[in-house]
Amino acid sequence: MMVMWVNQDVTDSGTMGAPSVILPFYLLYVGTSTDEVAIKGAIPVAQVAHVSHSQQKRNMMNSSYSTRVSAPTFVSGREGGNDFTNLNPNGRLVNDEPNQPETPNSINENNKKSLFSCTDITWVGTLNTRTIRTAQRKLEMVHLFEKSGAEIVGIQEHRIVHEEPVKVERVGKSSYLITSSATRNRAQAAVGGVGFILTSKAFDATTEITPVTERILKISLNGNPKPTFVCVYGPTEADSVEAAEKFHTDLRCAVSQIPAHNFLEVIGDFNAHLSKRDENDFGWYFHERTNRNGELLRDTALECNLEITNTRFRKKRGKMWTHLSDGTLNKSQIDFILVRKKWRNSVKNTEVYSFFSTLGTDHRLVLSKIK
Repeated sequence: MMVMWVNQDVTDSGTMGAPSVILPFYLLYVGTSTDEVAIKGAIPVAQVAHVSHSQQKRNMMNSSYSTRVSAPTFVSGREGGNDFTNLNPNGRLVNDEPNQPETPNSINENNKKSLFSCTDITWVGTLNTRTIRTAQRKLEMVHLFEKSGAEIVGIQEHRIVHEEPVKVERVGKSSYLITSSATRNRAQAAVGGVGFILTSKAFDATTEITPVTERILKISLNGNPKPTFVCVYGPTEADSVEAAEKFHTDLRCAVSQIPAHNFLEVIGDFNAHLSKRDENDFGWYFHERTNRNGELLRDTALECNLEITNTRFRKKRGKMWTHLSDGTLNKSQIDFILVRKKWRNSVKNTEVYSFFSTLGTDHRLVLSKIK
């Protein structure tokens, strides 16, 4: 049995003509016989019987009374009068602001790339370069850095002066150099300056660069825990006591502002000599006497809950010294890597290497192995 609605005007007598009573819809019964018509003036059954079920569904969809709409067809460009663009399943990759150049100075705070891994080893180090102001020395440093296998190296005394508080530039094939401007002394000579040299992997994970003072530079990277590295260049013993105390006060203030959960390393040239405090001190030291900067360094480490990793691992004396004096050829240990005690077990080793001997510096590279 098939039920159909037919919109047709008929009279009350069932014949076509001027209607006395208008019936807008008529019910039609369709039987098995093609000659049977229930209502005169309706659509013949023979015509309905030859319409398949699928054809009836298509006719219903194409009817002007149908509420069904066809799905839109997405095309690229402006074809067909539609302003559709190509779909991007990877999400937004560029900034919405127009005409913004892609420079290394643009740090993505929402970067989801991570530096540390539970299964991979990461090497982080510190080196006093004794100037990389010339292009030749800078290229030599980058070449040696890429051969060393380190991800991040904090540098001191780069002696590069620039107007920007922080400058980021790409150097070499896949390395980035971050520097805070050096200063000029009374003779207008460039002195000091701290910075970092990073691999492209480490730079892609960088989320924040903060110059604290001309002697302290801090960077943060993405990860869990979030790594934070502070590169420092401390005053020498020839500097005033006020300058040394101010440096350590600034360093303590900078460390106190870093979240407690962050993996923190303070790396740099502290110009400090450390020795055993007493018989209960089981660390391994190069010097027999602690100087003024060494006492200040110990106070900073104690107040900020930091561990000096250089003295934790037993090494031969030839693998402990980090500086060779030009005039007297005296060896000393003045470059250190400090880690927050919460993450002390993540530092598997801290050792001195001579990777940068051809750079012309009187310091050696200090590397820590992190996992």
